[in-house]
Amino acid sequence: MITQVANPILEIHDLTVSYDQSPVLWNVDLSLPPGQLIGVLGPNGAGKSTLIKSVMGLVPPTSGHILIFGKELNSVRSKISYVPQRESVDWNFPASVLDVVLMGTYGKLGLFKRPGKKEKELSMECLEKVGMQAFFNRQISELSGGQQQRVFIARALAQEADLYLMDEPFAGVDMATETAIFQLLKEMTQEGKTIVVVHHDIHSAMNYFDWLIMLNLHLVASGPKNEVATEELLRKTYGGKLNLLSKVSELIRQTDFNPLKS
Repeated sequence: MITQVANPILEIHDLTVSYDQSPVLWNVDLSLPPGQLIGVLGPNGAGKSTLIKSVMGLVPPTSGHILIFGKELNSVRSKISYVPQRESVDWNFPASVLDVVLMGTYGKLGLFKRPGKKEKELSMECLEKVGMQAFFNRQISELSGGQQQRVFIARALAQEADLYLMDEPFAGVDMATETAIFQLLKEMTQEGKTIVVVHHDIHSAMNYFDWLIMLNLHLVASGPKNEVATEELLRKTYGGKLNLLSKVSELIRQTDFNPLKS
């Protein structure tokens, strides 16, 4: 099932991506609405990270094209924020926590301006939102994996973007932190931001996301969670690997089981 959107913030048309002539994404066609918290789900090797990297221009498509806000990437890059997988970052780079978050403000400053008081205040506010303001002077290499991830989310917030793309941002983060950050992301969507998250946990996905993209090399489904999170489509996405499907199905039926609801 693929839900088409009238005024999409992101359009992907006939996207195929190959590594060494082997397709890792095949003929993906979808559109996404603004102001939603969107989860990208699928088994390992399904092409989830490749989808996000394609949108960011980090991997070239074999065929197809992508429009963001109805335009090509380079003309709207300042409106997009990207949080890469933690293992793709060199954490030994000599920088403090505050320095890393300040990097998120560079795009709006221009080439030769340095961050000033306004940018530092914004960066500290972003660190406060992810519970890391007490660590602002600490070297990024000294933090735990979960703390590093929170700092990278703060850097993304400092960009003040309209579209956020996050690749496994909750890997290595404890459940309390995950819940708190999802609450923050939910508040951001209420302010009109659109957030796309590559996520590995089906159970929490059923609680947190408004919209789901379900991948397994090709697009299985894209649409509102309550329409696409069916047992049939989950089986098509995960196949025999989904040994917890019965528990997930029970979560789907428990529509009031949502820790973000007030």
